[in-house]
Amino acid sequence: MRDYLPRIHAAGAELVIIGNGTAEQAGWFVDEYAITTPLYTDPSLSVHRAVGARRGGGGLRMIRNVLRALRKGHFQTRVIGDAQQHGGVFVVTPRGEFAYSYVSEVAGDHPDPEDVVQALERIAGGAGE
Repeated sequence: MRDYLPRIHAAGAELVIIGNGTAEQAGWFVDEYAITTPLYTDPSLSVHRAVGARRGGGGLRMIRNVLRALRKGHFQTRVIGDAQQHGGVFVVTPRGEFAYSYVSEVAGDHPDPEDVVQALERIAGGAGE
């Protein structure tokens, strides 16, 4: 999503990351990946439960995602937080409504960033309100 930050900001929004590691691990993540957007951590996983994020292994689909990432030059250096907890991507309106929701089924399962940003731009253009 980093490449989409200009469009996210142009829509009057912000990209926010919520992880599940400790505060120290979140600090390492910010430093290691030069994160410039707000990052919060919730080791209790209450936010993940609230949005219906899945947990568990990944089987063959996860292995395919790992191989795809490796081919693109992405290497995971370490596991931070609960490795069994998957995430998602959500666009939330100012009224707290979900205008876009994507819950990852396995590790490495991510939505097309263009779909996410287009949902955000629809809200900014007045279609979401």
